[in-house]
Amino acid sequence: MINTYHSIFLPFVDIYDLGGPDVFKCLDCKKEDKKNLVVIPTPFIRGLDELKEAHHGGGTVDVLQYLKQFKDYNIDHNMGFSIFEASQGLDIVLLEVDKKAHNKFSVVDCIKKILSIWSAEEPQAPIILTNKEKYHIKFTSRGITVEDPQFLQVSADIVHEGVITGNPLLQEKLHANNGVIDLETASKLLNRTLYINQFIKFVGHGKYEYARVIADNSYNTTKSRIVDFHNARVEFLKRHEYSKQVRVGTQTMDNILGISPLDMEQYLALQYGIYPKDISLFFLCGTQGSGKTLLSYVSTIDMILWYDKEESQKRGMAKRDGFYKKVVLLKPTEIIGGRRRDVGALPGSLYDKIKPHLGPYIDAHRESTLNELFAFDDMLKHPKFANDFGDKRSEETNKKKINGCSYLPPNSEVIELTYSGFMRGRSFRDTILIIDEAQNFTPYEIKTIIARLGEGCKVIIMGDPLQVDNPLCSRSINGLTHTIKHYLDKPYSALVTLTHNYRSQMSQDTDDWKVYSS
Repeated sequence: MINTYHSIFLPFVDIYDLGGPDVFKCLDCKKEDKKNLVVIPTPFIRGLDELKEAHHGGGTVDVLQYLKQFKDYNIDHNMGFSIFEASQGLDIVLLEVDKKAHNKFSVVDCIKKILSIWSAEEPQAPIILTNKEKYHIKFTSRGITVEDPQFLQVSADIVHEGVITGNPLLQEKLHANNGVIDLETASKLLNRTLYINQFIKFVGHGKYEYARVIADNSYNTTKSRIVDFHNARVEFLKRHEYSKQVRVGTQTMDNILGISPLDMEQYLALQYGIYPKDISLFFLCGTQGSGKTLLSYVSTIDMILWYDKEESQKRGMAKRDGFYKKVVLLKPTEIIGGRRRDVGALPGSLYDKIKPHLGPYIDAHRESTLNELFAFDDMLKHPKFANDFGDKRSEETNKKKINGCSYLPPNSEVIELTYSGFMRGRSFRDTILIIDEAQNFTPYEIKTIIARLGEGCKVIIMGDPLQVDNPLCSRSINGLTHTIKHYLDKPYSALVTLTHNYRSQMSQDTDDWKVYSS
């Protein structure tokens, strides 16, 4: 048994809830012939199990499953611990700690016991890992080292990596080369790494220009995966694109179901994020009133409508059915997907219970031309049988034409609402999944959700890292920024942040009003 480790870590239960079993991978010592130790006091196992029973989140469930697989323990009955090798660079110990007279677990006593058995090359060992401020204050004041889980932290500024600011050198070089230069040259001129599907905005003399980082993709034989890309380059947008008309197939649209892009960022989101089939993961970020919900709602509905034959051909569709079968909406509200989010047994239908949380989508529906033909709850009803949202969609509703050339899908509901707790075991195909308010999901919850997606799916992840309501999350640790960091350099992903608040002047002036919720 090893008595001296490189580092010793004591992650609190909230870290496992946030990071799942990936916590152990991140704490693995990467130095040759060195090893770290993760200590799990047995009361923490009970804490994980309590969160699991309360359907709190996926991280705790999978940590327990991860620990369950190990059988080869080295047990010391005298000292009260069981230890096993998780990997070449990590041991994990389950540690019994005597409770105090008032029958409470003592972190201080736990640390004393750890130091009586093991030592570390890092002098501040053991290191407590937690995201909770109260524990930082409590234990730091006692001289104990407490750290945030840096492996889960991502700066909120990452949301601005989708549309970056260019410089005059790159702009002049593009103009001198007919609006195209290779990616390596562009990166040197900007002195930074550039990613495929990133946008560059040039501002000067009261005008603006946009360029896009693009490449030619190589696909597998079924064209379901991008296996490589070549001829990476930066190109100016075409002059006609500044009219903000969205092109789908050979069809050019001034508006999507009555909604037109109000600025170039909204146009980029629609044209290069939401509509392209080869962008299977799109991040749409922005502050309140920036249009995230409105744009995502009308465009995703437009992509699942069934069109007449002539219109289908214009849109580049092989058949009359939509680009996708349905929209699945996932939102982290108090009643969706967690310990405090049980829908309960209150009177009323499921729609009545969750309607308050769908307000932004109901508002978006009312602003679109869809509202002239259907109520929002018709989007949730199935055309062939009753579901949680009421009787089946009426025949009259099914026959109504939208813009004279399209109608609602005849074989499925338009929007399916699901709960993050119900994602396990599910698999989606040919579906658009909208993950709204992603900053209020934990990183591990988003990972679990994305892992459910099959072929032909598209994910639109929306949020604002400055509007965090989940007590487990923060501006630097949340599902939105963590997922952006992981996927930013993938050739099938794109990111646009909407910067304008299109609500009233009063609404915009609340941005710098420093008030706090209880």
